[in-house]
Amino acid sequence: MDACHNCEVNGAFRRGEDPWGVARLATGTVRLARNQYHRGMTYFIAERCVAELHELPQDDRDRHLSEMADVAAALWRAFEPRKLNYEALGNTVPHLHWWLVPRHPGEVRPRAPIWEDLDFLRAQWTGGCVPEDREREELRDALRGALEEEGAPVEQWYR
Repeated sequence: MDACHNCEVNGAFRRGEDPWGVARLATGTVRLARNQYHRGMTYFIAERCVAELHELPQDDRDRHLSEMADVAAALWRAFEPRKLNYEALGNTVPHLHWWLVPRHPGEVRPRAPIWEDLDFLRAQWTGGCVPEDREREELRDALRGALEEEGAPVEQWYR
């Protein structure tokens, strides 16, 4: 059986080895997406390795959804999008994780899902739209500050 990619990512964060990591909450890890075609795009990766939201015990599920909403509020504060998209797909990586995608003015297809934007898909498939280290740190600092302002229950910050 193959190792779980998101379990590995969560472990790397806990060890301080994930430069895209931002914070760990009780039920998940906040991680910037490498592809920043949509400035501020972030993942919230569940701590428990389950494929579906309903597989979490009810108390954990409720807390996870509450924490995910805290992360979303922090993204809204940090990046001031016109809209925020939430997706939990798991077709490729079957470990519960949320794509939190700030949608900004001036997009080519502002009312369409991100998956209909061929430039985004090209960047996703080719490893494009990866910010330089300095910009990645600025994005992380903005999100970190917003998580603090939102009072998100952070248990560990990326060092």
